[in-house]
Amino acid sequence: MNVIFDKIYIFDVVKKEAYSTEFKKGVNIITSSDIDGTDRGKSVLLRSLYHALGADSHFDSKWGEKDKVYILFFKVDDKDFSIYRSQKLFKIFNAKGDIIFTTIHRSELADFFGNLFNFSIWLPQKNTNQLVIAPPAYSFLLNFLDQDEYIGTKFNSFKSLAQFSNFKLNVIYSHLGIYNKEYFELVKQKEELELEIKSKKEEIEELIKMKDRTNLILDGFSCPETSSALENELNIETQKYSSLINEMNLVRNKLVDLRNQLVEQNITLSQISKFEIKEEKEIKTILKSKVCPECHSVLDSTLELRSKRYNHIDNALSLKDAIKTQNAHIEDEILKNEGIYSNLTLALEEHNKKICKNKKEIKDYIKFRGLNKLIDEINNDLTINSRIIDSTKEALKPLKKEFKGVKDKMKSVDENYYYLIDKLKIRFNLNELEADSYEQLSKNFCASGSNKPLSTVIWYLTLNDLKQKFNPEGTTFPMVFDSPNNAETDQEKKQALVEYIMESSDQFSQLIVSAIGFSKKDYSINSNINIKVLENEKYSLLNSEMYVQNYELLQCMNDA
Repeated sequence: MNVIFDKIYIFDVVKKEAYSTEFKKGVNIITSSDIDGTDRGKSVLLRSLYHALGADSHFDSKWGEKDKVYILFFKVDDKDFSIYRSQKLFKIFNAKGDIIFTTIHRSELADFFGNLFNFSIWLPQKNTNQLVIAPPAYSFLLNFLDQDEYIGTKFNSFKSLAQFSNFKLNVIYSHLGIYNKEYFELVKQKEELELEIKSKKEEIEELIKMKDRTNLILDGFSCPETSSALENELNIETQKYSSLINEMNLVRNKLVDLRNQLVEQNITLSQISKFEIKEEKEIKTILKSKVCPECHSVLDSTLELRSKRYNHIDNALSLKDAIKTQNAHIEDEILKNEGIYSNLTLALEEHNKKICKNKKEIKDYIKFRGLNKLIDEINNDLTINSRIIDSTKEALKPLKKEFKGVKDKMKSVDENYYYLIDKLKIRFNLNELEADSYEQLSKNFCASGSNKPLSTVIWYLTLNDLKQKFNPEGTTFPMVFDSPNNAETDQEKKQALVEYIMESSDQFSQLIVSAIGFSKKDYSINSNINIKVLENEKYSLLNSEMYVQNYELLQCMNDA
């Protein structure tokens, strides 16, 4: 499965500026003048690509992320899709422009992408060690290298990666197809079987304790003579029942309040939409009649009045996004409280059953004859649990063989990894790299000084080489290198680095590289290259003209 980026739009809804550009299949170069081509927005553009897909990039603080909206058009095996991102709000559209998914949660976005791309990353949580689907950023780690992160064998091109401990190997093995969906199902099955064994062992311990306590009672011929203990138990259950009723009333009132909030929010959204339509009609009327709707005087120029109306509409766009985000939080809270209410209802039924038990049945249960019967049941349960443990251990044996096969694949990966890195070390004369620093994927290396970016690119491209070898049918994402030749190194090494990247372009359906002062004649490149030269003013990638040209697209996706 191949993923291709077609076109990206970046909007600043406060400054009313925008930028858009297209990408082609194959090699794409984003460049600017080698004389004064810095600060033209190359990194901003490349960081925006995977950022639009939910992987938070490291933007400069001056960028003003909260004011930006990103729209990315992309293909998945020649099927067209687009995604709209406004801060935490994501919307995905099909080729017809119909919205097919929306969320404010990265876990939900990752689950959707898992189905769309036929690929997802699963990682163990820090505290519980339970496997969960990782946010989208982890699926793209092998395919984006930020210009400030040429730091060797580390993934750091996206933000918030520290939420998982020691994730690097798990991510790499997932891309190599070793940790795939089937593997995670085996892990889950193994965990369930081990949990079953642990649970049954704990049950056996409790049963033995219960048996010992019951034997003590039987040895002393001790039976209750009054019903006071039983009556106390019934009183306790009655109090619990009343407490549950009170708690259910509180939750019910909260649900009513939340649903009322949701209705009020939707009414507000409807009013904002009507306000937008009214403002747009007034703009058309002003253009046609050139008469001020407020004082009814004839105007020489309608620009100021129309600008005022456009500002109203733009403010409405931001307000609608904020309200929709609030709506999503309210809907989550409603679902949460409905679940609480449902659980309370079940608990209420259970306590009602306990209260309705016949006192005579409870009293008979603890009589001497009942205690003897209890001993027999405990012995039976002990036998059953022991058999379950034995059968579960047998069920674990074939799984252990499967995991041995996984370890064998990991060994093969390490051998190929060593061979590839060693060959590139010789080619680029990186003699400072010690052999034991790359004998396994789990180890780290990084060249020093001017060789640092080269060693980083070697690592990333080697990982993608391994992916092609061990997982040739896996999903291929666009490879994005942000300014690999901007590092402090000599011209010869810069050229060798870019040439190496160009040589590796066959690994990918799409390669996107930003490089200052790039000229095709300086390199031996046989394939066609789509070159985009940024000639805008410094720090001015976005402009107002682009905003006007693409405003209709922004409004359409905002309204969806």
